[in-house]
Amino acid sequence: MNVYPHLDRRLAPSSTESERYLRIKIQAPDTARPGSRLPLNIALVIDRSGSMSGSKLEKAKEAAIFTLRNLTGADRAAVVAYDDQVRTVSPSRALSPDVKNSMIADIRAIYSGGSTNLSGGWLTGAQEVANHLHEANYLNRAILLSDGLANVGITDPAELERHADQLRQRGVSTTTMGIGADFDEHLMERMAVKGGGHFYFIEDARQIPDILHREIGEVLSTIARQVTLEVTLPEGVHGELLNSFEVTRTGRTFQVRLDDMIAGEERTVVFRLSVRPGALGNSLPITIMLRYTDVESGESRTAASTEAALRYAGQAEADTEAPDSSVVEEVALLRAAQAREEALKLDAAGDYARSATILASAAQYMRAAAPASAEAMQEAEALDAESQNAAQGLGAMARKAMHYSRTTRMQSRKK
Repeated sequence: MNVYPHLDRRLAPSSTESERYLRIKIQAPDTARPGSRLPLNIALVIDRSGSMSGSKLEKAKEAAIFTLRNLTGADRAAVVAYDDQVRTVSPSRALSPDVKNSMIADIRAIYSGGSTNLSGGWLTGAQEVANHLHEANYLNRAILLSDGLANVGITDPAELERHADQLRQRGVSTTTMGIGADFDEHLMERMAVKGGGHFYFIEDARQIPDILHREIGEVLSTIARQVTLEVTLPEGVHGELLNSFEVTRTGRTFQVRLDDMIAGEERTVVFRLSVRPGALGNSLPITIMLRYTDVESGESRTAASTEAALRYAGQAEADTEAPDSSVVEEVALLRAAQAREEALKLDAAGDYARSATILASAAQYMRAAAPASAEAMQEAEALDAESQNAAQGLGAMARKAMHYSRTTRMQSRKK
């Protein structure tokens, strides 16, 4: 695991307060683990409420069957289906050929029903995973597919988030897949963030098999667990995390929870730094450390600490320092994500004009901040299109697409 810190500017004026940005890239090794992969211990939790009838449910069943067929006898899986009632279609079992055939037949027999007991289905699946946590060095995950709101059982988002966090601490992560226009994207996102898994927005039911296949592939490629980035700022520097990772602070040290990382994955973490005036020439060292659990060995490891440093300079020297364009671009992309978040709040409140203005301003800022970047120009065009749509009020699918775009950026994930 490698850590690469970059400051947008290394010089801070000694006589006035200033703002600087720290970008930290965390790179997982792009190498396969030696020997065979670790086995999976998963639960597929499928919403079979009335709104899932038709292509949604059929594609979810197709995806579940495809997943089972591509796992081995070393893996184990459970299948849970729910509407207002929860049914364990298959308890967690090792996937021998006979078991696979039996489970596939059971999945094909799932039919649509009534309301949405999301909590009951998800927690039942998570318990199936938890029942076998310590039988082997498993990669453990509950995968929830739903197109609706939690309207039976536990419906309080905060309580569901607490359960997701508690399950993660026990060793069971949660991935959520929201399908169509009617699910609660805020709830599904927060369950995944608290649960240490991934959140996906599935606009078209035909995407379900590909996205579930992608998720299983990522779990199988896990190379580090419980990844935590520690950043200690010096006296005179205040920090604010711009991403939406879970973060705690003890004194001057921030602990950013990154959860699992897969082989070759890169995460980007950005802090806004407020630097108070100080003595000319003094250095302001920033200490950065990465802690994680190696998947293969199960050992706790610490990546070599890396240090970045600001230095107090005269106003003229600080003003003439050229900024690091790649850091400036990353900040602009995160500001665009924050603009989307604010625009969605305004849209929900019916203030369509301000929603559109915020998105248009973000597009303008993006073009000015990173004019040479193809990604930034593409993002600016997307913001312009969203601004035009927002002026008339966003539809349900547009809101979810914008929320998903914001989430993937804030979590430093590629769509």
